[in-house]
Amino acid sequence: MDIGDLTDEILRDLRGERPYPAVSLLVPTTRRSPYSPEDPVRLRNTVAEAKRRLAEDAGVSRSVRSDVEGQLDAAVAGVDLTHTSDGLLILAAPGEHHVWYLPRSVPQRVVVGKTFLTRNLVAAARMEEPYWALAVTKGECRLWDGAGDLLTEFTGNGFPVHPALPDHVDALPGKNYGTPIREEGQAERERQYLRTVAGALAGVLEKHPRPLYLVGLRELTAHFKEAFPDQGAITAVVENGSGAAKSGHELLEVLRPAFEERREARRGEVMRRLSDARGARRYTSGLDEVWQTVRQGRVALLAVEDHYQATVRTDGNGGHPQLVEESAEPLSADGSLIEDAVDEIVESALDSGADVEFVPDDSLAEEHRLAAVLRY
Repeated sequence: MDIGDLTDEILRDLRGERPYPAVSLLVPTTRRSPYSPEDPVRLRNTVAEAKRRLAEDAGVSRSVRSDVEGQLDAAVAGVDLTHTSDGLLILAAPGEHHVWYLPRSVPQRVVVGKTFLTRNLVAAARMEEPYWALAVTKGECRLWDGAGDLLTEFTGNGFPVHPALPDHVDALPGKNYGTPIREEGQAERERQYLRTVAGALAGVLEKHPRPLYLVGLRELTAHFKEAFPDQGAITAVVENGSGAAKSGHELLEVLRPAFEERREARRGEVMRRLSDARGARRYTSGLDEVWQTVRQGRVALLAVEDHYQATVRTDGNGGHPQLVEESAEPLSADGSLIEDAVDEIVESALDSGADVEFVPDDSLAEEHRLAAVLRY
């Protein structure tokens, strides 16, 4: 499934506890078509590692192992390597399997536990937030429904919108067509046209509020903003005069700089909130401190580096996590072992209603890779 198919309900279900073992496979893939020859090799090796882990796990019976291995095989059979983007997530447990294509890079790893690894889904969903793109020209306004790199034209609620037919004199080529005498009438028709667009858009945003990207020439977008009652809903204005004539792929390329600006702004806002919280003494950082506070429901904002992960042992009562070096100690069905403690922290934060944001690696180096704004 594509990340655009992820809903709160699906994520909530995937985060639920499973009968042991719940196996999660992360496979880096190449964003190209036809697929890279390295992709099937990585996939095959990762599946082989998962099956080896299951075979060596004394906590997995032969019948359960056979079930999960069958689920892995079924998942792999359904993978379309010509469809991949930057990463692949395969989830398998007794009686079920799921395949997700991720629009962000992932490490190659296998995680076995009582829950699926979902932090990569959360991070991808944050990156691929749904949005609207309105392409405005004098001859047509088209609305696009977007999520990451997927852009589909929206054709409901009156869209696409075209200007009303001018009066019969202006509609006909000739000496009266577009003359200065009729400029005021033309200006009023343009204002009415943009008011119609604004009304249609307001109805869509009321039902589906999202970031809005406005594409058009500066003068026309300025006039549209005058007609649109909720200017605060406009995330960015992109100056381009041919947006309404572009395909979804072409429009996506026009929008990319605005997407990156929004991501940078979000990262800056996260760092600002962390800084403010530090000054107000509502701040904590590091695995141990964040582990404790997130379980107490005190975290308002959790910031995590993209690829930070830690395997830990606990005392079984939610006590202080102790880091485990994977190379020094075999992973097993030991109940005190948590193979990805960061995933557990992310899930606990979501359960308590906290904001979760992922930032580039090394952004939180001084904070030991993760930090939090506390509610109290």
